[in-house]
Amino acid sequence: MKKFKLTFQKGILFCLVLLMIFSVTSCKKHEDTPKDDVKITLESDKYTLQKTDVAKLTVTVTGSTDTTYSWMYDTSLLNIDANNQLKVIGDYSTKRTVEIKAVANADKTKSATISITLNVTPIKPPVKDNISVGIKGSSEVKSGKTINLEAVVTGSDNQTVLWEVKSGSEFATIDSEGRLTASKVSGDKVIEVTATSLADTSVVATKVITIVAKPELTQEMLDALNVDTIGFEGYININLYTIGLYSKLHSTHITVVKTAMDGTNWYAEYLNGDTNTQMGLYYRNHDQKACQVSVSFMNEEQYTPMQADDGSSVSWEDAGLYNNLKGLKLSDFQFNEKTWRYEYVGSDERLDEKIVASANPYDFIADGFSLIIEDGEILGIYAKSKDDYSIAVGYKAIQELIVAINFDETVDVKRITKFSHENGVHDELAEAIANMRALKSYTLDFKSIVASYMYTGLVQSGYTEYVTQNDCYFLPYSVTYDKKGNEIHNYKENADYGYHKINDNLYNTFFTNKAGGYNATRAYQTDFSAAKPTFAFAAEIFRSYYINAKDGTTTYYVDNVMSSVASTFYYGVGNDENLYGLFATEGRISSTETFTPYVVVKDGYIIEAAFYFYVGSMYGVVEVKYSDFNETEIPQDVNIDFTPRQVPTSWSELTVNVSSDGPSTVDDEEVNALEYFKTFYGNDNIDNELPFFGNVLGDTYGFGLTTIYTPGGTSNAELSVVLYYDVPLGLDYTIDAPLKDIKDYLVSLGFVENKYGEFNKDNIWISPQDSNLDLVIYVWKK
Repeated sequence: MKKFKLTFQKGILFCLVLLMIFSVTSCKKHEDTPKDDVKITLESDKYTLQKTDVAKLTVTVTGSTDTTYSWMYDTSLLNIDANNQLKVIGDYSTKRTVEIKAVANADKTKSATISITLNVTPIKPPVKDNISVGIKGSSEVKSGKTINLEAVVTGSDNQTVLWEVKSGSEFATIDSEGRLTASKVSGDKVIEVTATSLADTSVVATKVITIVAKPELTQEMLDALNVDTIGFEGYININLYTIGLYSKLHSTHITVVKTAMDGTNWYAEYLNGDTNTQMGLYYRNHDQKACQVSVSFMNEEQYTPMQADDGSSVSWEDAGLYNNLKGLKLSDFQFNEKTWRYEYVGSDERLDEKIVASANPYDFIADGFSLIIEDGEILGIYAKSKDDYSIAVGYKAIQELIVAINFDETVDVKRITKFSHENGVHDELAEAIANMRALKSYTLDFKSIVASYMYTGLVQSGYTEYVTQNDCYFLPYSVTYDKKGNEIHNYKENADYGYHKINDNLYNTFFTNKAGGYNATRAYQTDFSAAKPTFAFAAEIFRSYYINAKDGTTTYYVDNVMSSVASTFYYGVGNDENLYGLFATEGRISSTETFTPYVVVKDGYIIEAAFYFYVGSMYGVVEVKYSDFNETEIPQDVNIDFTPRQVPTSWSELTVNVSSDGPSTVDDEEVNALEYFKTFYGNDNIDNELPFFGNVLGDTYGFGLTTIYTPGGTSNAELSVVLYYDVPLGLDYTIDAPLKDIKDYLVSLGFVENKYGEFNKDNIWISPQDSNLDLVIYVWKK
């Protein structure tokens, strides 16, 4: 347990959200100066920066003997050192403009501001209506040979691209026609080639190409791989093709892969595409099964078996999450003059599948593998996938895996283990946690300070929640400040809402209606405790603390890996506010100080909690305060009374919106879902044949729309109904759990899944999908 003393005070929270103010001043004594005479200018030698650029700032203060100044800027993205050198230190995914302000210390009303543009060239997802570039051609070229690459530009009549060898130009050249000529090399070399659209120079395709030298393979080289601890690091080239009679390359993308293993443990780093955050994946040989390892907020090791397509657990042997290169013989490989590689031709028909599984955390259906050899060593492996229709909806993907092998002492096989208990320190927190769970009532104040790259300024809002045995009553408010800087909560009229217990196994959400009463909006068939903050965490996951003897409080900071424990500090209505806790992460106070989610304990209770969150383009700080323990009551002027809602059990209780023939939605008609499906399928018994997804997803149905759906492997559009379900995110930031529940449900009813993830039974076709973290289900007939 690390003990440290914080160098910031309670006013930290307002500064944290933007992380923007950082002052640099000199130590000269300030002298009085007529303020009207003070002037300040700010200049930069660069006004557009890439991530690795450095700019020199020049500040001039005149009209005063005090020439010092203070900086104001976003310290989560930028850093200005003592020499006024400006550097980019933060991550960002889109081009953006930031402001830097210099304020004269002699007169705080005098300042100078400049705008700096931060450039980035992200890989754009395939969007049919936008410009995209793909690179068509081989991912290999033999030593001293030439290959032709073709750039495929869609979305523009201008097909011209700028070719460049971005990395490895000493080993190859490329002309304006895409002819790539490799130098003669003694060992394989990996280069990167880019094609930049001249119609839109922000659209760039990158392709990794290996220059293949004619290698020599010996048994001694294979024997060097007979180790338990080994790592793989490299790339996956992903080529997306249109589907149809004349398939065309649409775009090319690259994904970085990194894995490490020791025979018992396997670790991989991967990019969460929904949140653009780097994540870790941990597996272990547990009872001879390949199990994903995690530590829960309750500090318990959890083992979740890997599952095969039929739902059975996958053994450690079959999973292949270990060094599969051990024990290979020279006779297992044959040199292919066409591919210029030693390809595996041994008797193990699943070896390519296991090799790729060990080196790559993403889905990849291997079609053989070969060795990358350089300077008398096996440096890596190459594998190509079979056709894959699951990576990007509406496209066929072909992947190529190129990874280097590492088996020296630098291989780090990261593991997850339980956190240790420290007597005295954790005991006080454990007592407070137990007391919070045992409370019959309390008052919770939730305040968020939110910023976004999409707009300027801050949005400050929150709610007061009255938590009792039968109700969680929310009063939302906006935040303003008076002239003295005091915070004011402005409660909104006729905007209250909450959860209300109906019986021991049913509760509803409710909102204020126009008449001033309440209407139930969702039904939950479970214990009412599920509507309250759970405080479901162990004291041990908090690894740092600070004791404030003056006010009798102890502040505990959670381990960074467990930051999403913030989701247990509160529980809002709907998904939006609850996302903040799920995406809690380490926050930056200044260029050198950070903090993780924390709780404040006093007199045996948690009285406060706070955390920083980052959700795509939004980021900010949440502060939660707890009070009136076992004394809270619903306000006397509030009467929570409404007609209870039950969890729907059939299509007859839901509706769908049937679109009109015209482009306007004004004439769309909301009809009973069951009656519509009877007509749609021409089957009066459809209620017994079309699965009711509420049996699995509960009362999460949002709405349904008639639409057009193009099934996988065809270009023929079908009339369909798309159903939207408002399911919550899991702690893994995905909706994988409800999506899997739906698929398992369909299989249990006898539906058969095809390679496009579509299910069919008696011409009832169903496609459950994750659409940007929304669960949508298409149903249609052929």
